[in-house]
Amino acid sequence: MRHPVRATVFGALVVGVLASGCSQVTNTPGTNTPSSAPAPAFIVDYKGETPTPAPEVPGAKQGGTITVLSEGDFEHLDPQQIYVSNALGHGQDLFHRSLTYYIEDAKGGPLKLVGDLATSAGETTDNGKTWKYTLRDGIKFDDGSPITSADVAYGIARSFGPQGVQGPQYIQSILSPDHAYKGPSSGPLPPGVTTPDAKTIIFTLAAAHPEWPYLVSFPISTPVPQAKDSKEKYDTEWVSEGPYRRKEYQKDVKLVLEKNPNWDPKSDPIRHQYVDQFVFEFGVDSDAQTNRLKAASGGDASAVMDANVSPNLIADIKADATVMQRVTASASPFVTYLYINTQRVTDVDVRKALNFAHNRDAYIKAVGGYDVAKPATTLMAPIVPGYKAFDAYKASNGGNEGDVDKAKALLQGKTVPKLKYCIANTPVNQTVTATVQAGLKRAGFDFVTNPIDPANYYTTVGKKNTDCDLMQGGWGQDFPDGESTLGVLMDGSKIVAEGNNNLAYFNDPGVVAELKRLREAADRGAVAADYGKLDEKIMTDFAPVIPLRYLQNFTIAGPKVGNTFVSALWAHYSLSGAFVSS
Repeated sequence: MRHPVRATVFGALVVGVLASGCSQVTNTPGTNTPSSAPAPAFIVDYKGETPTPAPEVPGAKQGGTITVLSEGDFEHLDPQQIYVSNALGHGQDLFHRSLTYYIEDAKGGPLKLVGDLATSAGETTDNGKTWKYTLRDGIKFDDGSPITSADVAYGIARSFGPQGVQGPQYIQSILSPDHAYKGPSSGPLPPGVTTPDAKTIIFTLAAAHPEWPYLVSFPISTPVPQAKDSKEKYDTEWVSEGPYRRKEYQKDVKLVLEKNPNWDPKSDPIRHQYVDQFVFEFGVDSDAQTNRLKAASGGDASAVMDANVSPNLIADIKADATVMQRVTASASPFVTYLYINTQRVTDVDVRKALNFAHNRDAYIKAVGGYDVAKPATTLMAPIVPGYKAFDAYKASNGGNEGDVDKAKALLQGKTVPKLKYCIANTPVNQTVTATVQAGLKRAGFDFVTNPIDPANYYTTVGKKNTDCDLMQGGWGQDFPDGESTLGVLMDGSKIVAEGNNNLAYFNDPGVVAELKRLREAADRGAVAADYGKLDEKIMTDFAPVIPLRYLQNFTIAGPKVGNTFVSALWAHYSLSGAFVSS
């Protein structure tokens, strides 16, 4: 999934590291046979054994307001358009529900994939070719109307059209690999989807897809009442199914959520409704967020940051023992890259030279220093199954300053292009970009910087005809498999007119064929290491990106915020069971 381009600084100070929780599954779909592996890090509830309502949080209190301070508005809140981690986390914690979803343990216990709107993670009797979901009793939209399987099917159908361009594309590629189905205008149901009654939806797939329960955890499976589908306006007029609903939404200013009176806790194994309202305050830069949460006065005592501590304030926060008690520093599933548009920068030697010229040392210092950032050298994050540690562009002296001589040697006799460097327009990004450009200029590169409104950044750079040569972006695995990183970011067969995640626009037939082979392998464990090998080949032979850093969380909550922690899935504070303490 994408990471918000505004949240740019991540720390490596470990106060209480959250494990990714994605390394092990305890049973197999269709068999429900428990694994003998001890202390599982990941559980999939195929049997529907997760209790409802969700167990009460010890010490939780009713009432109050939690404020979320954010640098900018959400890019999308239309469920089928969501693919950025802040909307995935906060949206599904509070107002969107999907067929399946995750339960995270604040104490670091096993991560669970469970039935959300559905009674279980899914039923299959043919090893993943057919998946059946039965909807829970008592699920309603915020206007009180019952949610039916037709509403779920309509939500999925609209993801094939304009209202799904920016969202994940796994389900669309599986159900309609030839892209012939174009959404509701092509017919009421996508290929392979049936709704035999109001509580049942069945997916019949051309091939086995044991990962299907993960895919329907995205809000692509969020129900949408067809009569209220306002198309592009649904981004601000969505209908809720979770414990909270829209009370007020001023785009780029604030979003206020109030309790949804038609949410039934007996229908929900994940969420609570302790807080009276949530207020998302937009336009608060990371300096202001840090200072406000450090002081934690007035309403900020029950606030959380949605960015990380500002780079120039990290030392101050580390020196304040009282504030450090409210800091969460933890691992993150995300990697930040500088994508090189291979459609425009076609010379692989130029792309390799960019990698060699990159000054990792200056970059890490610009984002806060080695205490709070780790330089990246790979496409896959270390938590991805099959991850292989390598450095294809290691400096001759073994340091992190880059290798300008190697870069210049690759450029010898070539015309070095002036590159258009596109960034999300925030103060932190401007500072960091200047540092990156200074490193690359040592080898003779020059740039035109193009600042883009953060709320439209991924929409803009995700268009195939973009004129950006270099684009910064963050990515985290969608589910625990190399396919959800390399299969999304590096498969050229998936490049479309807009909504791309392959921002390098990299398309090599050999890589496409290898990804197809790996994708179709039934034994995912057996091919995990092959993804690591392919990662190394892509970086060594093609250099489509400059890996920048492995993201870490370093963020602050107010002293009156109870039962929240930084999600290992989304790298934002979990709000599904949060409360305001006295």
